[in-house]
Amino acid sequence: DIICLSMRMRLDCRVINKEGVVRARFNVLNEVVIDRGSSPYLAALECFCDDVHLTTVQADGIIFSTPTGSTAYSMAAGGSVVHPAVPAILVTPICPHVLSFRSMVFPDHVILRCYVPEDARADAAVAFDGKHRRDLHRGDSVQVRMSAHPVPTINKSDHSSDWLKSLKRNFNFNTRARQRPL
Repeated sequence: DIICLSMRMRLDCRVINKEGVVRARFNVLNEVVIDRGSSPYLAALECFCDDVHLTTVQADGIIFSTPTGSTAYSMAAGGSVVHPAVPAILVTPICPHVLSFRSMVFPDHVILRCYVPEDARADAAVAFDGKHRRDLHRGDSVQVRMSAHPVPTINKSDHSSDWLKSLKRNFNFNTRARQRPL
C-alpha cells in the first residue's frame, strides 16, 4: 500500500512592539487576522512586503493566509481559493474602504509586515487561527513569513483529488443544475 503525504505550509507570525521587542510568536495553519478590534473606526495599518511599502490599509482588517486557510476566512472575505501545494501567502482585505484593494497572492519567500501607525485613530487587534487574540497598540507590528515547520497530512488518495472532493463536498463548489438543451 502507498501512503500519500502532503506538507501543508504554516505561517510564522511575530508580534513586535514599537521598541522592536518580539512580544509573541505563533505558527498558524490557516490565517492571521489583524482587525479593528472593539473600535468603531476603520483599522489603519501600513503594510510592507520585504520592507517595500505595499499599501495603507483602511478597512475592517486584513487577512494573511496559507493555501490551506484560503478556504476559510479569506474565502469568505472574497479571497481566491488556492491549492494547498502552491507555495504562497494570500493577503485579503476585510471590507476595504476603497474598491481597488483586492486580494493578492505572494510567493512564500517574502516577509510581510503590518504596523499600526502613530496617527491611527485607534489601536487594532490580531488573532492567530482564531485564537490568542491580543491588542496591537500604535507602533506595534505583525511580521508574517513562511514557517520552516510545515504540517504533514495523510491523504486518502492524492492531494489534488482529496482537495477537489473536499471543495465540492463542503462548499458545493461550482455546482449548479445543468442547462437543458434548447
